[in-house]
Amino acid sequence: MAERVESMSDAAVQKATGRDWAGWRAHLDSAGARDWSHKQIVAHLNETENLSGWWQQMVTVGYEKMHGRRIIGQTADAGFQVGVQRTLPLGLDAAWRLIASPEGVRDWLGDIGDTRLEPGNRYRTGDGIEGEIRVVKPNDRVRLTWQPAGAAPSTLQIALTPAGEGKTALRFHHERLASGDEREAMRQRWQNVLAAWQAALA
Repeated sequence: MAERVESMSDAAVQKATGRDWAGWRAHLDSAGARDWSHKQIVAHLNETENLSGWWQQMVTVGYEKMHGRRIIGQTADAGFQVGVQRTLPLGLDAAWRLIASPEGVRDWLGDIGDTRLEPGNRYRTGDGIEGEIRVVKPNDRVRLTWQPAGAAPSTLQIALTPAGEGKTALRFHHERLASGDEREAMRQRWQNVLAAWQAALA
């Protein structure tokens, strides 16, 4: 019987990555990944496999779930969703520049070439993620659709909230995700983005 992790079928994983779930489990077990952290598994896949960043996260989360790590976060009306927030030592204007400048967009979305962050524009990243920019409100929020190759579309929003003198809370909210595995992959991605910004500002 084919293995299945949440809603990501064996066939879909095989087509996108070259291995089914059993193959990934055997491959990563043989590398010693069962005792590794999430970041260590992603780093190993990044160094040794030809996978996009999104599929590195999906394979890692699927592998972790096969070893009993529990995934949560489903709602009745928005599928699986996740929110990640950090307060950064930036005023509102500077925080907006961080997420909306070409350099900042590359940090969280990826390389979208000359596509401008404007409502109605469609984008495609070097990793094969594509979608449409829906809302851009300076110093407030960005909202867009998000669809990696081989996955269903979801919705991502980044919101900014003043958090005291010279501080702004940045929140990534990602909804309509297809599975708990995808939710966990996105949680890790947005946590990594915010952690990298916080480290750079420190």
